[in-house]
Order: sequence, then structure tokens, then C-alpha cells
Amino acid sequence: MALIDRVRAYLRGIEQGDLQAILACYAPDAVQIEWPNRLKAKGDRRGLDQLATDFQRGQGLLSSQSYEITNHAEAPDYVMVELIWKGRLAVPLGTLPAGAEMVAHSAIGFNFSGDRIVAQRNYDCFDAF
Repeated sequence: MALIDRVRAYLRGIEQGDLQAILACYAPDAVQIEWPNRLKAKGDRRGLDQLATDFQRGQGLLSSQSYEITNHAEAPDYVMVELIWKGRLAVPLGTLPAGAEMVAHSAIGFNFSGDRIVAQRNYDCFDAF
């Protein structure tokens, strides 16, 4: 499997709300770093246990979400994607009512060991809300 295909499978798992499909893309000792952004002012660093907990908590916040990869680059053991994320709120968030759409323009870097993600760095730029 090409590494970009593993990234696509990972994003599809998120869109479908399939935690097991998401976790299958990661190595057991993987680390995800989310750099500071509009939702996480201090950013975040988490392993798989925290990632799974946060994913399940987030399921109640969004009624749907989608990823559109607009560009990608691949090197041995590394993939960088540029994408547009859209999420439809299931509950109000700040000044946004339930049903509103949030949009982020993101770049995500993935390091791999074999075909498993070992490190992920998210750079998310949210549209104003």
C-alpha cells in the first residue's frame, strides 16, 4: 500500500467515525502533535489512548466531517498533505449554532514505519467563527 493510501484510509476512518479503522493506521507507540490553533490555544501532544478518548468525545460535537486533500508530497517514510476539513456541528460551539459548518485549511505531516503512522503533526488554520 502506498503511504498516501494509508493517509486516505486514516482520513476516511475519521469521516466514517470508525475508531478501529483509525487506530489500525497507527503504530502502537505513535504520537500526534496538534500545534496551537483556534480550538486548542496551547496545542496538544497525545498517544493512542488519549487520541482514542478525544476522538470518542468529539463524536458528540460533530454530526459529520469531511477531508478534501488538495495537495500532497511523499518521500520515503513521510507524507505531507494539504487539505480542507469541514465539520458540521451537532451542538452549539461558541457563537456558532448547531448545524453550522466549520472549515479549516490544514497541513498534516505523517512519519511512517512500514505502513503505520509513527508521528503526526497537524497545522490547522480555522476560518473565523
